[in-house]
Amino acid sequence: MKKSVKKIIKKTTDFKVKIDPRTVITVRTKEALSYWLTEYPNAQILS
Repeated sequence: MKKSVKKIIKKTTDFKVKIDPRTVITVRTKEALSYWLTEYPNAQILS
């Protein structure tokens, strides 16, 4: 993962991830976040 992503992971507990132009999901664990980022490499962490 990128350094900026690792900094965000350390600061927050819930993550909003945009996996495609219409879909935003909320992820609560770091393991789930890493899963979604590997399944959708173009995913963006919103918060």
